[in-house]
Amino acid sequence: MVAETKQLGQMFIDAGMIDNTKLQEALNYKKEHNVYIGKALVSLKMVSEDDVIRMVSEQLRIPTVDPLTFKIKKRTLNLVREESAKRLKVVPLFRLENVLTVACSDQNNVHVVDDLSEETVMEINIVLATERNIEQALDLHHRIQTQEELTTRQKAAVDQQVAVRNEPAVQSTEISVDTEIIEAVNMLMDSAVKMGASDIHIDPRENDVRIRFRVDGVLQQYYTIPIESLPSVISRLKILAGMDIAETRRHQDGRFRHETDKSVVDVRCATYPTPQGEKMVMRVLDATRGQIALNKLGFSEDMMKQWDKVVHAPHGLVLVTGPTGSGKSTTLYATLNVINSEEINVLTVEDPIEYSLDNINQSQINEKAGITFSSSLRAMLRLDPDVIMVGEMRDRETIELAIRAALTGHIVFSTLHTNDASSAYTRILNMGVDAFLASSTIRAILAQRLIRRLCPQCKKAVKPTKAMLEYLDVQDTFKGELFEPVGCFACRNNGYAGRAGVYELLIPNEEIMELVNNHATSVEIEKVAIKNGMTTLDESARQYVLDGVTSIDEMSRISLV
Repeated sequence: MVAETKQLGQMFIDAGMIDNTKLQEALNYKKEHNVYIGKALVSLKMVSEDDVIRMVSEQLRIPTVDPLTFKIKKRTLNLVREESAKRLKVVPLFRLENVLTVACSDQNNVHVVDDLSEETVMEINIVLATERNIEQALDLHHRIQTQEELTTRQKAAVDQQVAVRNEPAVQSTEISVDTEIIEAVNMLMDSAVKMGASDIHIDPRENDVRIRFRVDGVLQQYYTIPIESLPSVISRLKILAGMDIAETRRHQDGRFRHETDKSVVDVRCATYPTPQGEKMVMRVLDATRGQIALNKLGFSEDMMKQWDKVVHAPHGLVLVTGPTGSGKSTTLYATLNVINSEEINVLTVEDPIEYSLDNINQSQINEKAGITFSSSLRAMLRLDPDVIMVGEMRDRETIELAIRAALTGHIVFSTLHTNDASSAYTRILNMGVDAFLASSTIRAILAQRLIRRLCPQCKKAVKPTKAMLEYLDVQDTFKGELFEPVGCFACRNNGYAGRAGVYELLIPNEEIMELVNNHATSVEIEKVAIKNGMTTLDESARQYVLDGVTSIDEMSRISLV
């Protein structure tokens, strides 16, 4: 469900920053002084200029920037006359081919784009900044330019005097860096980190390049850039990631670190050649996500007790299953942080290392150097481990080595790509592992998904319909409320804010072990597990809906039914 765009004044009310009385006062001021509502609210000191820019950014999905942090090139600054920039309250930031990106404080000024297009004969891309920061940036950069021109004239005069005396002059050279591309990429990365994006997609199309962010598991288009700028942007990112900028016909991958004012993130990059140019996807790894406490992931109280008992077992194989992006790594990291202590030796092998953990020995796969999951696992067994974490069970050899480690007194954690917990058994058996080895070593299988939480500031209660109750498998006597997304400033106008884990924990007993030994189907194993008290993924998601945490639409998005 796509949230409707709200009026700016209503968004401030929903955020609790003003009330209806103040809004009416601001509307009267707006009419009397012929200004837009944001300017009226600031003039009446009801909100700050920063508040307005942030709210408009969420309303219109336009990036916000601080122009004082940009290294604006002289030729870019001079594309707009100083008097025009001050009149329109804009500052040019960078250009990509025939597109000029400018920071603007008043997005409602209809003359901005028209006047700038006429003056520069370019296409104008608007980003938002406060009027205060724009004025300071204009003053700073024009003052620097004036000073440079003065210094240049003084230097020319000195050089002329030196030439007259036939004395050698010292020549200084300065390497010119394409700051437009650098600033465009920096703005892209800063915006992604600010929005909490887990992935950035750069998608070349026939006429332009689409930039999309994956936020809370859902891809959202952020903006577009000219197709002519794609090679420059990709080359800049390749340089950062240590890739070969001359190679555009094959897949590449790399990694770099990006710093913002508030955080440092690792970025994994991968390219994919297409007829329109290279597509690039970047995974943004924020170290703070790897420090989430286990009790904050969304386990129920009973499941938390069961999981705690499993992970503190002296030996055995513990599997976490689910599709890519379902939070398996986060669950394992949170678990390792709980069991880690000075008394035990914890070793991991990952591909790649997503988050660094204190006091845990982490190793990364490097197949070119012969470092695979199976070879690393062999080496681990000679390093006196107590706890082993294998990033993923990819082949029979790795699984058999993990089982061997579990049989010899170690507890081994790993992941599998299966839809539910019971399917993990059939996946392992299909790889050729003996059934009695799987049944005797697996201590628990945790299947999981991530479900978006409704924004608590704007979610709307609705009366359940018969169709809703049937989908939820709830009796008509249900008297509670269900909720739907709306959209507000707090949730960036999409109705959801944050995610929670949906879990299915299968702990095998003798009956399930016997079924595995007899090569029973996953459906048969699941039926017995449910009979023994296992809560399925769909039941967990359903409970989130009934508790008002999420919506039916979101449940259906991740549902296995």
